[in-house]
Amino acid sequence: MLEKIQKALTIRSGTVRELLAEALGMFILMVFGLSSVAQVVLGRGDFGQHLSINLGFGIGVTLGIHAAGGISGAHLNAAITLTHCILGNLPWRKLPAYLIGQFLGSFMAAATVFALYYDALYDYTKGNFTVTGPTATASIFSTYPAPYVSLVGGFFTEVSGDHRGVLG
Repeated sequence: MLEKIQKALTIRSGTVRELLAEALGMFILMVFGLSSVAQVVLGRGDFGQHLSINLGFGIGVTLGIHAAGGISGAHLNAAITLTHCILGNLPWRKLPAYLIGQFLGSFMAAATVFALYYDALYDYTKGNFTVTGPTATASIFSTYPAPYVSLVGGFFTEVSGDHRGVLG
C-alpha cells in the first residue's frame, strides 16, 4: 500500500525535481534571511543588530544547500546557474527551470515573512506601507541603492558582487 502511494507521488522528471529543489532551497535561505531583517527593522534595533542579519542569512544558506544540494546542486542564485550554463556544467535547456524555481522560492519566502510579521509590520507603519521614509519596510524584502548611486555604478557593483560570489 505504501509503495503504491510512494510511486504515485514520485516526480519522475529530473528537471521538475531540480526546479522544486531550487525553490525549496531558496525558500529556506530567504525565510531565514528576510526574517532576520524583519526582526531587526521592526524591533527598531532592540531585538538584533546587523550581525543577526548576517547569521540569519548564513544559517539560511547552509540549510538551503543541505536541502537542495543533492538534487539540483543548490545554486540558489541566478548568477551561479548562468555561470554553470556558460561553462557547460548545466544544459541551457534547464536554465529556465532553475530560474523559475529560484524566483518562486524567493517570492514564496517573502510572502511567508510578510504573513508571519504582518502584525509587527502594521504596528511599525501604522498601516502606511512605504518604500522610503522613517517607517519604510520595503528594505526588509529587497535592497535599494543609495540616492547618489548611478545606474552604471549600481551595475558594476552588482557585477563585482556576483563575480566574487561565483569565484568564491
